[in-house]
Amino acid sequence: MGKLSFLLAEDYIKPKIYFKSKQSSTINDIFTSEDKKYFSGLENLARLLNAPRGFIVNAFQIDYYQSLPRLIAKSLKKSHSFKKLYILGPELSLSILKRSTKTIYETQYNGYEYINVEQDTDFVTSQCEKLIQEGHILYILPETNVCWKPQYKSESDDIPHSLCSTLLSQQLHVPILATAYENGSEKIKLFSPDSPDSYSGDLENRVFAQSEALCRLLESTKK
Repeated sequence: MGKLSFLLAEDYIKPKIYFKSKQSSTINDIFTSEDKKYFSGLENLARLLNAPRGFIVNAFQIDYYQSLPRLIAKSLKKSHSFKKLYILGPELSLSILKRSTKTIYETQYNGYEYINVEQDTDFVTSQCEKLIQEGHILYILPETNVCWKPQYKSESDDIPHSLCSTLLSQQLHVPILATAYENGSEKIKLFSPDSPDSYSGDLENRVFAQSEALCRLLESTKK
């Protein structure tokens, strides 16, 4: 009887493993009708959230209410994703965003962190590279391009006319999700992810071509 009790107890404490087919979350799983009211192109965000690799969000215009970062953070929690969101910008911009978060609860709920790009350039670049390789998300504020350009030892030491996002995209081989307000509305448009593989040539030409393509997207929202 003692042996039987032992076997039953051993079976009870044995970990039970259940196999479940992994399925990508759909738009309706992640986003609410309210989300769809204020954003278009949510299928593009859903695709990147479901992908294992990290990606870059290029914010063309200032989102004072942090509506897109909050949406991304909320979606990550809802889909139980391992990804985390990091907002990149100069110290003043980050201070303004932090002050807009009024309570400790709200800070914890948002669940994203900030990276001051006015620190040592090599340190910031190395940090971004590590986060992307781990599969996380870099959200680059529009004013970031004025005060920071990632430094890499590559084919070209100085790449003019480039956005921070495109240089990181080409170096780290991750897509960019460009965003902008739709013309005449408060709705934020999420464009189709821009892949670094769509461009050819040396690094300088690829960065320049990708930057031009993203700028054309911004112009398209003003028509």
